Amino acid sequence: MIAKRLKDVTDLPVLVGVGISTPEQAAEVCEVADGVVVGSAIVRRVLETGSPESVADFVGSFRDALDKG
Repeated sequence: MIAKRLKDVTDLPVLVGVGISTPEQAAEVCEVADGVVVGSAIVRRVLETGSPESVADFVGSFRDALDKG
């Protein structure tokens, strides 16, 4: 993974933000990277549901996965 190679050559935080659409993917990426950026998956949830509660639950599932991972 590119994130691992980047961490070997810089002291700056390495974030990954392409193609992260599930909590499991986010947790896996954060095993190597310093952080994860989830954008399109959240926007898609907003557009699909229009429900603040649904979006909050979705974002919470990412937080839970990252806390466990």
